Amino acid sequence: MPEPARPTVFMLETTDSSPEERANASARPEGKGRKNELPPMESAFQKENSDFTPSIRVNVNYHPSNQQDPNRFDRDRLFGAVARGDPEELEGLKEYLQRTGKFLTNSEYKEANTGKTCLMKALLNLKAGENATILPLLQIDRELGNPLPLVNATCYDENYRGHSALHIAIEKRSLTWVKVLVENGANVHAKADGQFFQKSKGICFYFGELPLSLAACTKQWDVVEFLLENPHQPARLEEGDSQGNTVLHALVMIADNSKENTSLVSAMYDDILRAGARICPSMKLEDIPNNQGLTPLKLAAKEGKIEIFKHILQREMSGEYQHLSRRFTEWSYGPVQAALYDLSSVDSSEDNSVLDIIVFGCRAPNRHKMVVLEPLNKLLQEKWESLAIRFYFNFACYVIYMMIFTAVAYHQPVLGKTFLPLKATAGNSMLLMGHILILFGGFYLFFGQLRYFWKRHRFLWITFVDSYFEILILVQSLTTVVAQVLCFMELEWYLPVLVFSLVVGWVNTLYYTRGFEPTGIYSVMIQKVILRDLLRFLLIYFVFLFGFAVALVSLTREALPLPPLNTSLTHPEVGGGNDDDGKTSYSSMFAASLELFKFTIGMGELEFQEHLRFKGFVMFLLLVYVLLTYILLLNMLIALMSETVNSVSTDSKSIWKLQRAIAVLEMEMGYWWCRRKKKRSGTFLTVGVTPDQKTDERWCFRKGLEQMKSLPFWGSTFYEQTGTRCQEQSQLGHTGLQLPRFLNGMGFCLQISDHLTESVSLETGLEQTCRLLKTCSILLQTLDLWNLSELTLRADD
Repeated sequence: MPEPARPTVFMLETTDSSPEERANASARPEGKGRKNELPPMESAFQKENSDFTPSIRVNVNYHPSNQQDPNRFDRDRLFGAVARGDPEELEGLKEYLQRTGKFLTNSEYKEANTGKTCLMKALLNLKAGENATILPLLQIDRELGNPLPLVNATCYDENYRGHSALHIAIEKRSLTWVKVLVENGANVHAKADGQFFQKSKGICFYFGELPLSLAACTKQWDVVEFLLENPHQPARLEEGDSQGNTVLHALVMIADNSKENTSLVSAMYDDILRAGARICPSMKLEDIPNNQGLTPLKLAAKEGKIEIFKHILQREMSGEYQHLSRRFTEWSYGPVQAALYDLSSVDSSEDNSVLDIIVFGCRAPNRHKMVVLEPLNKLLQEKWESLAIRFYFNFACYVIYMMIFTAVAYHQPVLGKTFLPLKATAGNSMLLMGHILILFGGFYLFFGQLRYFWKRHRFLWITFVDSYFEILILVQSLTTVVAQVLCFMELEWYLPVLVFSLVVGWVNTLYYTRGFEPTGIYSVMIQKVILRDLLRFLLIYFVFLFGFAVALVSLTREALPLPPLNTSLTHPEVGGGNDDDGKTSYSSMFAASLELFKFTIGMGELEFQEHLRFKGFVMFLLLVYVLLTYILLLNMLIALMSETVNSVSTDSKSIWKLQRAIAVLEMEMGYWWCRRKKKRSGTFLTVGVTPDQKTDERWCFRKGLEQMKSLPFWGSTFYEQTGTRCQEQSQLGHTGLQLPRFLNGMGFCLQISDHLTESVSLETGLEQTCRLLKTCSILLQTLDLWNLSELTLRADD
């Protein structure tokens, strides 16, 4: 139940400071740039700021007969006492506050910048977890009847807004002071929503704003348990912060995919789920969305928190907490088991599902690693198998369309020849029909891509980063339509536009390589090399090209007078430095850029005309250009491409699966002119009983047979029992060993050889069985567990 709203309290403060003190406080130098920096929460080297906002107060020393109190407590005295932790320095504080009508929450007892109180100051200065001034401060504030209790005072600046004494006690990992504050009425739902506590760029600490979330994120289960079960004001697990994030959302946000962090976060996550099941069995804590409509599972998918995402997807609990599981072991036999996975919030048949978020709404660079996690991997594979025929049909239609496009472009009439009207011949009729088909195909692709980008306008940046082919198809469709319009208008510029569209169209054929694993992975490498290395190379190369081209054009304009024509015939120049009209090769930016490009690919000529004024300097510039581009940039490009291929090769398969997942989800929605209802995957099953004794029915996905990474220890007493049997059989004179008895200890042998192989194949033939038995025999001989001199292994067994 939400707490009732607290009434607004208006209180006129009093002051007894002298005019000189107020003048000195306002005249303190601030220092350059101080107002723009983050103020310290606590510092032993800097005094608290006293530049308070002007406010109306009652001056108790207004009358001349009123003398200033000799035992006056100002903020510096009070803060100094609590920082030192000396309660004796607080003697007379209560009486002074009573005489002057002040409270410890008055603005003069706070830091001007942040609103830090003396109680916060005391908690920030714990020594060995203790500060003897905390209890006297709470007692004085309670006895004075403060309408704004000190225990619930919060910071008010934009950086630490909402930060309370309870937050500080939890951050200091002091369960003792947490209990004291809660017993004195501390608000367990205070939200620290300042900029320092938000998830943003720069140094910050986001923990979910709430005290409960802070305790969970700092791994203080004892504090979490107390906050949930204290008799004064139990914390609500469903309470959200300013972003709607519950404690589970906060745990997901602090996950960083490291092994240690994942272990701590996963354990705390499960403990809170169990606590929620005990406190309120009917509450589905994991189904509570934040302000963006994201549950903890969806938030993990959106933020790329792979390890906690994997833990939530594959979480399995037993006993009274089985209803909290998302994975259910259906049956097991030896190292083999079959499991069911809960598809709630996962399958793309639901709105804003996990699959949709990973494919279309995740900005994390490692999101391709999430589609290979189970059950997503098998789920997408099942969807692909059901939609592969449609994909291949689309591929065939596109190839036919491009072949028609190619034939039409190849048989175009010569420029200058009237296109319309055509003579009534079979060839002209086919040509006209081809143009019409190309035009309709262009419109079809255009509207399809418009629908694609419109559906993802909220994730425009992600769309532009990942949808390389979709952007190219949009360009192809636009140029196709423009080319056909220009063609029917009989404008000669239709031909370059048509040819450009044709080239882009054939390049877009690579889109369909994602349907085939070998070509799909190869296409992924090409895309990564182009986007990661080639674009950077071209950016730097064009800078060099432009700079050197401008320099050469400027230098070659200052040329000596050309020699007479007969001199040129008598002494012809070698190389082609002059054009036919007598101009130099660097007479324009285009000509200079073209010549420099020849140098880049090793086809340039260093010979030039004798009439250049600065031929030596021109030679120097050309040599520098060759060094920078042909020798340096090109070799760096080759090295970077090699490094990219090596780094991408490990993730190329998962990236290809992500691209195929995009195609699967697109086909699942149907064509743009014919939407279809998404088919739900999995089976509707009863997986148990809910805490309120109702059947727990869910849509589950049966992944199939799984093999455990390490085989169980079949026969835990193998060492003792089997060793005893061997000695007995040896004494009785048995010289053979039957296969079933030997297999009784095979699990132990396989457990020993686990460092050699992670799993044992289930589909073993006779030869593999014999080889395995011989391996086990060698291991047993090494461990001296069996008398192998009397052990015979027969292949026919």
